[in-house]
Amino acid sequence: MPRIPIFRLGQSSEELLPPLLCSYSPELSLSGLQLGVDNLRHDVYLSPKFAQQARFQITRLIVRAGNLEGLLAAAEKPAVPSPNRFVAPSMSLKPRTQPEPPELKPLLSAIHLASLNQAKDARNIQIDLLGRSAILKFLRAEISVQYVQVLERCRTNLTLLDGVRQQKSLEFRDRVAAFQVSKRKILRQTGQEIFRTLREIEKETLARMRRSLFGNERDAEYQLFLNPLIFTDDGQDAHLNAEHYVMLGNSERDPDGFANVRRIAIDFLQSLAVETAVENDRTWDGWLNVPENAHELLGSGNDDDATLKGRSQKARLVAWLDLLEQENVMELIAASYEAVPLLAEYSTLVSAQQLKNSLVMREERERVQKLIEQQGKFSLGGLRTAADRLANCRGTERTKVAGRFFRDFLRYHRDLR
Repeated sequence: MPRIPIFRLGQSSEELLPPLLCSYSPELSLSGLQLGVDNLRHDVYLSPKFAQQARFQITRLIVRAGNLEGLLAAAEKPAVPSPNRFVAPSMSLKPRTQPEPPELKPLLSAIHLASLNQAKDARNIQIDLLGRSAILKFLRAEISVQYVQVLERCRTNLTLLDGVRQQKSLEFRDRVAAFQVSKRKILRQTGQEIFRTLREIEKETLARMRRSLFGNERDAEYQLFLNPLIFTDDGQDAHLNAEHYVMLGNSERDPDGFANVRRIAIDFLQSLAVETAVENDRTWDGWLNVPENAHELLGSGNDDDATLKGRSQKARLVAWLDLLEQENVMELIAASYEAVPLLAEYSTLVSAQQLKNSLVMREERERVQKLIEQQGKFSLGGLRTAADRLANCRGTERTKVAGRFFRDFLRYHRDLR
């Protein structure tokens, strides 16, 4: 573990206890497997039956998230012949029954167990790591593919409904328009539902079986598959980040954007040491990938002043807050936490970033308030209460927010990597 030898921030005259920081770099090693026919990559074959059933279940999740249940099925229902129309015995109107495909959880459980059993037979855990990677790659790709196909079905049905049932056509057109506008939200909800299912399977079945076969071998690599960001394109979904980490700015130009906050965190780490064995981006990156380093550096905020370690952690926490204040990002950080409870109420009207910024910037708040008032269905009480809490966030409470942010940022940094 690299050791930061001297602490230079703060006003204390005593030499503070240097922290011991751990380093981590995410890695998935498949070096023990033979390459495929092109000698560049590994070959994975997923059952066509699994692929077909998984696509069906992903489509169901997308339809549910897009609020198209019932409407899509009704639009595609064949017309019933009139009572006067002759129907031959061979033209029975009763639909042919087909077996229901398995639900998503047992379907994914079966494919993962098959991968693990194949690894057991070959006595090589890397086969299972490769299988898990291939399943994730398939699921990630199919979420986008099935969204496009559902949208195409909607457009086809709109064409069929035009001029036939005007009221139904208008209703369907509005729902399809909402489906398109909510694309990012629908993909996020679908991905998170699949992620929760995979996490349950890991906890209930796979982890126990894998450890019985291979012990704790490669546990760190299996943690890569339990990453909340794994079904996002770029790891910058404001709603997901607000739920699991902290809502940073979307743009690199934002004061609280990821790149700028990372620079501030590195400046903080550099300020703790006179010298380090190796000063490069890889060193800082490794330290920022370990959330436990946040406690080692800053403590919990309630540390005992009677111990040298406790005094050192408190001094570093104050120094970290001072640095955030100097960089003019502390207000946005505190606002990002205050905005989380407001998302469920106002997110249909304003974006998550706009909601956060409205708590800090008066002009933005006035703009958001007008939108809420024009809608007429929502109260301004929640927004005003959050703005008041932010204005009163001072002293010890503000210091605790700074400490919480450092821990959340390190978790996000690791999972984004």
